[in-house]
Amino acid sequence: MMRNKTIILMALIIFIAAAYTSAAEVVEVTESIRDDISLSENLTGTISAAKSVDVPIELSGVADKVLVDVGDKVKKNQELVLLNQEKLKVQKKNAEAALESAQANYDQLLNGATAEEIKRVEASYEEAKKNLESAETNLELMEEIFIEKRSLEQQLLNAEQQMDGAEQQLKTSKENFKQAETNFEQAKRAYQRAEKLYSDNIISQKDFEDAESAYKNAESNLNNAESAVLQAERAFETVEKLYKLSQKNYNDPIELEQQLENAKSQYKSAETNLKVAEANLSEVKRGAREEQKRASLAQVRQAEAGLEEVEINLKDSLVKSPINGTVSQLNIERGELVSAGQPLLRVINLEEMLVEIDLTAESVSRITLGDKVNVRPEIMQHYIEGEISSISPAADLESRTFRVEVKIDNLDRRIKAGMFAAVQLTKGEAGDAVIVPIDSVVDLNTDSPFIFVVENNRAVRKEIEIGIITDTQVEVLKGLEAGKKVIVKGQNRIEPDAEVEVINR
Repeated sequence: MMRNKTIILMALIIFIAAAYTSAAEVVEVTESIRDDISLSENLTGTISAAKSVDVPIELSGVADKVLVDVGDKVKKNQELVLLNQEKLKVQKKNAEAALESAQANYDQLLNGATAEEIKRVEASYEEAKKNLESAETNLELMEEIFIEKRSLEQQLLNAEQQMDGAEQQLKTSKENFKQAETNFEQAKRAYQRAEKLYSDNIISQKDFEDAESAYKNAESNLNNAESAVLQAERAFETVEKLYKLSQKNYNDPIELEQQLENAKSQYKSAETNLKVAEANLSEVKRGAREEQKRASLAQVRQAEAGLEEVEINLKDSLVKSPINGTVSQLNIERGELVSAGQPLLRVINLEEMLVEIDLTAESVSRITLGDKVNVRPEIMQHYIEGEISSISPAADLESRTFRVEVKIDNLDRRIKAGMFAAVQLTKGEAGDAVIVPIDSVVDLNTDSPFIFVVENNRAVRKEIEIGIITDTQVEVLKGLEAGKKVIVKGQNRIEPDAEVEVINR
């Protein structure tokens, strides 16, 4: 009897155990869906002006006018500070005069000598020839006197006769010149009168041409008469010297040898002067050499550069704002002496601000220039749009982070430099993605994450490839479709292909 009871008890135990072993696992599920998913990172940054310029002065000087004050709004190219320009204006006049002179010299070399200049050089040449002839005659006479020792009394007499003849010739030439001068004045007046009458169509062209020809002939006769006077004067001076020399020799024959040496010296000097005059005439007729033209052109260029430099200094003496903005700092007062390169004031543009944030290597690799981000300055309760405008190409050596600048608009100028701002960066986003709750993924932080889905009341293991991970959701790139029943509770204690019972509370 006891044996039968034992057998019955053991059978009951086995039955109960079998019943317990075959019971389904109780799980909770949710459906995988298609939706947009994004991952954001919240950072805190410091706000600064997008444009802040320390405006320097390009040259030294005394401030004549300070046209702005701290807090003044200024526009680009608005005048800010004016230096005293008196010295610069004088320098400009000198530079303009130097350029005009250099240009005139260059033009003269290019165009060659004028007819008047050639005529003047030719006259100098002719005068040098006559001086040489006079010196040669004087030397021959002195040599003859010195060699032949002829009668000093006869020499004095001859010299006196020559001087009388030369004096008479000079008198005659002066009378002729005076007559030629009178004739020239009459011809000039007649020509001027004919010119007016001709312009008024009162006389014929022939009458005008006759008057013009008479005027030119009178002018030529006047020039010839003037030349004759000059020649007569030189001839008289020569014979006068000869007479005085003969008189001196007559009175003091001892100096004859010294006078001969003087005559030789005068001849050599006249000969040298003739060569110089001949060379000048040749150069004037030939024109300037190429190297002279290049040198003159270089002087023009140098003068132009000098004038340009002064004009630049004049321009730089008036300091203008390089940007639209507000004067935030002023370092100059009227009458103060400033040095070249000295910052005079600071202009900042408050209509556009920058938020500076520091990102890790992982975060900075996910952004590019021009990306839009959300920014909330500390004085605001809402986010405004910002744009990534700068990404540092190298990490800070100490923090190992990368400096990033986000540009935001500040048209009402409420936001001030130095304020803090929250920046929300999107580290990743996907549209129309397959999404499951983060709690449903087993071994999420390993290389082989998986989930369980319920199919025919059994837990089916799905190896998945994951994308974006947020605090509550996971993007499934491969291994799962939308609309599947994903186990979100009980998945960590079941085995693949286990029977499950879905109980969603």
